[in-house]
Parts: sequence; structure tokens; C-alpha cells
Amino acid sequence: MATDVKPLSIKACYSKAWKAFAKWWIPICLIAGFLMAFEWIPKQFVTPDSQSLNQRVTEIVETYNQGDMDRLEVMVTELNEDLMAYAKKMVIFSLYIAPFALVFTILLLATSLMAVKNQHIRYAPKRMVVVALTHLVIAFVKVLLIFLILPLGMYVYVKLSFVSLLMLDNEQSPTAAVRESWSMTEGNFWPLFGIVAINGTLQIAMIPTVIGLIPATGISNTARAAAFTMLRSARTDLA
Repeated sequence: MATDVKPLSIKACYSKAWKAFAKWWIPICLIAGFLMAFEWIPKQFVTPDSQSLNQRVTEIVETYNQGDMDRLEVMVTELNEDLMAYAKKMVIFSLYIAPFALVFTILLLATSLMAVKNQHIRYAPKRMVVVALTHLVIAFVKVLLIFLILPLGMYVYVKLSFVSLLMLDNEQSPTAAVRESWSMTEGNFWPLFGIVAINGTLQIAMIPTVIGLIPATGISNTARAAAFTMLRSARTDLA
């Protein structure tokens, strides 16, 4: 029964993750670096547009304060056109970059799992593609739910945390991985939520340093893999 499972220790999880990361930090940070680069590229292409939009908003505020309504109407129309152009450019860049970012996300997760298990594993390209596509769909569902109903979205986020790892580790089908991830997280929602919160806080704190975000992303994924292996081991012991 899920209630018989020993609660996951956050301290033990990060201890296990750190030991794994210390041995595998080079490939983990290398992959995380490529992932960060692909997420950074689109922002650089649209930085001038973003600065221009900020300037336009400032001018609109000043025009409003001056009470020039005719000029304000023209400026708001121009701003809407610029916003549409900006959104279109972001979508185009994202469509080009997203496949690469998705590939490196799955590679990072797979490498983190290998680090925690301390063994090299060869994954078939076809398997990686299936995992990547499933990861994309799951991520979309999580983000949508978080946007619509935050508590429900966070609950589902935690419950489906291990879908990709299950598909990598056991070569399970997407539906089987969803069912098992939902099952294996029972009784450990709050420790897993704590790990998600710690990982998120760590990555946010490292954003200003840029370079620091690379190992932060690496250790966050390793902690996720560590939690996965610990829960899997606990379920195996009870079987």
C-alpha cells in the first residue's frame, strides 16, 4: 500500500543527488549549458524589440499625462501593431529553437539518471524521441493547469514528475508511465513538492549570474532523478 511507503527524506535526496552530481558534473553541466544557450538565443534576437516596446509604453504614459488624447489613440494603435509583430517573432524563434531545447532537456534528464545510478546507459534514438514528445505534452498540460487553477496545476505537476524518467528507465509506454508516476508519488506529495520548490528557488536565485544557472539546473535535475530512484527502490522493497 502507498501509505506503507516510508516518507521521502528531502535531506537524503539532496545528499544522494550531490554525490552523483560531483562525479558526473562535467557531462551534466555541458548539457545544461547547451540547454541554457538555446533558451537564451531567442531572447537576444528580440531584445531590441523589447526595449523599443518599453520605450513606447513610457511615451504613451507621458502622452496620457499631458492629456493629448488624439496623439494617444495613434500611439496605442502603433503599440498594438508592434506587440503583434513582437509576438509573431517570438513564436517563430521559439518554433525553431524548441526542438533543440527539448532534446537537451531529455538528454539532461537521462544523464542525471545515469549519474544517480552511476552507470552508463544507451538509449535508442526512437525511445528518446518518444520520451521527448511525451515530455512536451505533459509540460503543456502542467503549465496550462497551473495557469488556470494553480493548486490543481501544482498537484498534477508533482504527480507527473516521473513520467519521463519512467519511460527512460523502464521503457514504459506514455500511458503506463503516467499511471505509475501518479501511483509512486502517493504518500510523498509534500516532500516532492518541497523538492520542486527548492529546485525552483535555486534556479531563480542563479538567474542573475547566468553561469551559476548551469550547475543549478544540473543539480535540480539530479535531485529529481535521485527522488525517483529512492521511491522506486522503496516500492521494490515492499513488493
